[in-house]
This record gives sequence, structure tokens and C-alpha cells, in this order.
Amino acid sequence: MKKTILFFMAAAGLLVSCDPIKEEKDLDLYTVTSSEIDNAISFIQTDAEGNVAADGNYFTFKTNPAVPVTIYNFLSTGAENMLAHGTSGSFVLKPKRGSDPNQKVYIRFIGSDNQPVEIDKTFNVYVQQELDPEIRLLASDAYGSKVWKWDSTAPDSVVWGNMGYCGGKGSDVGISSNGKWWGVKSEEDFLTQGDHAADGFIGDESLDATMVINDEGVIVCYDKDGNVIRQGTYKVENYDPSNPDAWKVGDLITSEGAILWPYEINWKTNGQNPYPTKFDICYLTAEKLCLVYPDKGEFGSLGNWGEATFWHFASNTDIEGMAVGYGKDAKKDWTWDTEATDGVVWGNMGYCGGSGADVGISSNGKWWGVTSEAEFMDQLGHTNDGKAHGDESMNAYFTLSNEGTIVRHAGDGSVINSGTYEFDPKVANEWKVANLKTTAGTILWPYEINWKQNGVPTAFPTTFEVVYLTNDRMCLVYPDKGDFAGLGNWGEATFWHFKAKK
Repeated sequence: MKKTILFFMAAAGLLVSCDPIKEEKDLDLYTVTSSEIDNAISFIQTDAEGNVAADGNYFTFKTNPAVPVTIYNFLSTGAENMLAHGTSGSFVLKPKRGSDPNQKVYIRFIGSDNQPVEIDKTFNVYVQQELDPEIRLLASDAYGSKVWKWDSTAPDSVVWGNMGYCGGKGSDVGISSNGKWWGVKSEEDFLTQGDHAADGFIGDESLDATMVINDEGVIVCYDKDGNVIRQGTYKVENYDPSNPDAWKVGDLITSEGAILWPYEINWKTNGQNPYPTKFDICYLTAEKLCLVYPDKGEFGSLGNWGEATFWHFASNTDIEGMAVGYGKDAKKDWTWDTEATDGVVWGNMGYCGGSGADVGISSNGKWWGVTSEAEFMDQLGHTNDGKAHGDESMNAYFTLSNEGTIVRHAGDGSVINSGTYEFDPKVANEWKVANLKTTAGTILWPYEINWKQNGVPTAFPTTFEVVYLTNDRMCLVYPDKGDFAGLGNWGEATFWHFKAKK
């Protein structure tokens, strides 16, 4: 296919043989074919360190002559996904785990007649293999490793202790601490348990200690300052989450002393090695991990209520796992959280700072908010056009896909609009676990409160602070006029409470 384009003869001279007559002109018409565009663009494919690699995920490109091109591929929805634009630049191809390593990209050049010339190229890139589902939960599908800490939100805040080896539903142990006899809930409590610490107090007695589990079978434990205190290996055997009433979903097998505070309780009294290497995984989600070890490793005694040791861990670092799910085709629907404090799902608050979890769990800082479709209908002055669009319904929802798309649905399921999103967990701190960046207007009721009065030119924020996130709950906050630097000054902010749609 040929298209006529207009450009400087200095550029044309690089595509064709020299023409002295044409060189005397400033501009000229030149007919370009797709094969000539193909010859004009070059790519360098590298790994993350910049080394040339035949299966690298990182690309730089350059056109010669310097003509602007758009490089894009397609999402599974059929929508174009622009990767780069210009006469030179860079882009990354990192398909989801288990995808085809042969990835096609398209190069588009727009001529002077506004007609495109397009070509495509296929690159072989590195694609991580699909993780087993239990490793996705333990080590994250998106990031390759996950940070676990002591679960201070466990029942009674007890994180390690003893219990009756009770049997029944393991999830009752993980969620409600069924069978618990006694346990520690603070660093001060841990420091009274020196008899159990076979290698002394080395840092994992702090509730800010961490345990990083990666997808290559390695566990590394850190003290609160980030110093390595121990490391080891792990694997999971007999994983089967199909029965919700089962005692366990699998067995965690580790090297000795691989996890935080890795001691069997009362091991000295019982004459045991302090370091179990096999644990019942009683409960495992993207955010919770509960392990149990029976006295002397007598796993066959389940249900006899003999002494057992338990561990409660939690993680809030696997943002995509909690928000979207796992696998290249994963997606998750989020709707209004009518079970939030006072049933309030959208409104204003003081930009208070502190623990963002307090906002998500207890609506800390709340000034005012709406609780129903009828109340949303009274707030149409906050919309961009004064009209209802369907997401004022308590049945409205938005869908996040593992491919990076977000779709906003009305209560009847019809699509209001759609776009793309990404999480940025690098900004995590006490206040938030990530930022969520979206195409404008794609979450539910996507309006900054009082934006007209505040002189903001658009109703639609595009960056939100994720102050609280679990498998089932999400709380977003946006400060007045996007003044994120004003955290703690109690200026006005907008909040959203969502829950996973069942």
C-alpha cells in the first residue's frame, strides 16, 4: 500500500537515491510504501540491565529518516494500547505469566494526507511461566515476591502461641483463632518468651519484622530495620483449596528456622527440636497466612486437642493479587461498600494523615457522606454534567482486569465508560498502600466533591490514594485539588468505599 506524504528532502534523501533537482527544493511529495517504513525503523532489544538479549523485554527504536511513528499493540478487549510515539524512544513488552512469548507490535506512520501506513513486527520476549496457585498467593503473581508481617489484626491481636489441635475448619483458625489457648500480641510479649527462642532475640520479635517469600522457593526474614536475620527455602505440598470445610489447604515444607519466630512452643519441655520444618497451612489468601504445627509433629493426632503452635501472618503488598486476582485472564468487580462505617460510601473528610487503614476500617476523618441511591440522586451537582449515569445505584460496579483495563458499569450492568489503570505500590507508607491511576471517569461516581466551588477545571481525578485494600475491601481518597502534599492538614478530601462484588 502506498501513501503520499510531505516532508523535507533531507529526510527523503535518506530513503531514496540522491536527486540534485529535488535537493534544491525545501519540500517535495514522496510516495512511501510500507516496506520503506519497515526499512526506516530499527529496534534494539535488551534485558533489564541493558544487555542485548534475543528474548529481552526492553526495546529502544529509532527512525532514519527521523519521521514520527506510533507503536502499539492490542488488549484482549480489542482496544489499542499505545506503547510509544515519536522519532525515537523506548517501550517495554512484559506479557502476563503464561502468555505467548511471540508478541506482535504495530508501527503506524501518518502521512501528509492523514492516511496511515502500517506495518507489524513480532518479537520473541521472555515470559514467566504460570505459577502454581498456592505460590501466587504466597509470593505474588505480579511481583515475584511478597512481604509478610505479623498479623496484628488477627483476633485479639494474637500472632503466635499455642492452641488445641482441634480439627474442623482451618479457616476458623485463620479468621477467628478457633482453638486458641494463649498467645503473644506485642514485642513486649515476645520478649518474655526467651525460653522458646532457640537462637535468642535477633529481630523477629518485633511486630515490624518482615518475611519475604519469593516465587523461586526462598524465604528471607528481616528485622524492623531491614537487616537479614535468617533465610531458608520452602515448598508447598498437597495443595487443595477445594473444600472450604477442610482443616488445611496444604503443607508448607521449609528448611529449619526459615519463617519468623520459627519455634515450636514449649519445645524444651517436650524434648523437641525447636525448628519445625512442616506446617499445616490452615488458611491462605492474598492477604492472610495461618500456620499450625502439632506437638512433636504428630499430624495424625488432628482433633485430639493436643497442644499445637500457631502463627498468624498478613501481607498488604500484593496489590494486584488483592485488587484483581491471579492469572493472565483474571478480573474482579468492585461495588459500593454499603457495610462501611455508617453505610457511607462516598463523601468528604479531613485529609487527616496517620493510618490509612483507620479510614478504610473506621472512616476516620469522615465529615459527611451518602448511603443510598436516593442520596446520590440529591448530589448530581457534583457530576460533570448534572445527570445520573447509573453508578448512583448500590448495584453499580467497576471491573479491573489483569490486563490493565477498567470498566465502569451501571447498576443494570451496562457499560458507562472504560479505560486503563495501574497501581503504583512504590509510594506505600503508613497512610496508603499504593496510588491508583486511571483514565478519567472510570471508577464509580468518579467526582471530586465540591470541585465546582473549589475552582477545579474538571470533576474527574485520575490519581487516587489507596489507603486500605484487602481481598474484599478498597478505600480511595483524593485531596482537594489533588494537593497530596497537604496530608495531615485536615483540608477537604473525597473518599470512596468499595467492596468486592460477590
